[in-house]
Amino acid sequence: RLRSVFVQFLCFGPLFWSLWSLCFLTKIKMNVHINYTLKEPKKEESLLYVRCRWNSNYVKVSTRQQVIVATWDNTQQLCITSKEKFTDRTNRQSTKVNKFLKELSTRLTSYFNSKDFDYDTTPQEIVKSRIQGLIEVFVNENKSSDEKKRITPIDFFKQYVEQKRIDPHTGRYINERTKIHQRTVIHRLEQFLSDTNTPNEFSTFTSKKFDAQFTEWCYSVKNYKQNTVYATYGVLKPFLNAAKEEGFELDDNYKKLKGKGVDVDAIYLTEEEIERIYNLDIPSLIKQGEIDVKSQIEISRDLFIISCWTALRRSDINQLNKALFDVERKMIIVTAEKTKKQVVIPMHPMVFALWNKYDGKFPHLCDKGKTNDHLRECARHAKIDDDVRIVENRGGKVQTLTYKKYQLVGMHTGRRSFATNMYKRRFPTIAIMRLTGHTTEANFLKYIKVTSEEHAAMMSEEFYKAMKPFEEDGKVD
Repeated sequence: RLRSVFVQFLCFGPLFWSLWSLCFLTKIKMNVHINYTLKEPKKEESLLYVRCRWNSNYVKVSTRQQVIVATWDNTQQLCITSKEKFTDRTNRQSTKVNKFLKELSTRLTSYFNSKDFDYDTTPQEIVKSRIQGLIEVFVNENKSSDEKKRITPIDFFKQYVEQKRIDPHTGRYINERTKIHQRTVIHRLEQFLSDTNTPNEFSTFTSKKFDAQFTEWCYSVKNYKQNTVYATYGVLKPFLNAAKEEGFELDDNYKKLKGKGVDVDAIYLTEEEIERIYNLDIPSLIKQGEIDVKSQIEISRDLFIISCWTALRRSDINQLNKALFDVERKMIIVTAEKTKKQVVIPMHPMVFALWNKYDGKFPHLCDKGKTNDHLRECARHAKIDDDVRIVENRGGKVQTLTYKKYQLVGMHTGRRSFATNMYKRRFPTIAIMRLTGHTTEANFLKYIKVTSEEHAAMMSEEFYKAMKPFEEDGKVD
């Protein structure tokens, strides 16, 4: 029996002494008692005090929190929330007080466990002053947070756009092109709130009704296209995500909004049509009075031709003077404005001719709307006037509309034309993507505007190329 006791002592003795030492060393922590009490428990609403006891010392300090007495549970040391017993407003107040008390308890515990507090020697007055200071700081923090949260969503969106932010997907600062688009969306949302007399509150954008209300306004009042609605949501959702990260309490209904647009019918120009625009005699048209003598239409035409044979975006066309034109190797080296990636593009003879025309110093495009007007006028004079049928969802009505092809030409048609014409030339998709700068084949294929008839003709041509050796051998009748 003695041996058994001795063995147990050897096994459990160290554990016993460790626990005893731990208790001894942490007696400061174990003997400070914190609890909360109402100042006026018989009234409808009361100020809440925090009481701290240690040894024979005692301090009582106002938490500066008002509590509805009927909600206070002295046992749990928290406010009760109940949809059956209390109003939503009362429950919100109780939730706010509970959050405050839990955080305050954590801060007080941290103080009593710190080197600033000594169980035996720290004077009562010092402890009280320190607790009052903690509460003052905490209350001011909450006040600042509350004031921040009173900002309207539109003001928050505007401030967010102007911040210097890094895009987590690219690791680069948000560029001005993106910010311009975001400002346009904010202006659209402001118009919606004004026209519909809807409150400028976060709950408006997170409501289950928002999608139906906004879509109805876009279609019936503004006659917007379906993709305009989706483009708005594509910007709004990141805004609301940012607000949630900032501490705004938002419902998650907005996450169901569709932020991706649908593919739209769009045109491209054939190589023969591009050549017709390139060969357009603009000086003669000016002499004939067909084109305004002061017009910059020739510059718009020339830069558009470069886009048709390089796939460069409008933003890159305006930065051509920063590109490296390697005339000997007939190469153009450009750092794309959007992706910041370097692209090496072969120099088409038309591009080389235009480089010589401007002596390597290219002018800038005029504004987007005016440029597109110029290009449509050029296409009209080049007699690019085939009928084009477009399926369009505008104002909530899906209809097939017929346009003249020149009416649909825009600066982006150049990039789309390059991709489609190179595809029709049977260049490998991956090779064309290296020139257009696309990183996914799915996005690239949206640029390919080959018709069903053109696909069939291309396949038929390949069929007969494959059969030609058999025909020569007399194996095919």
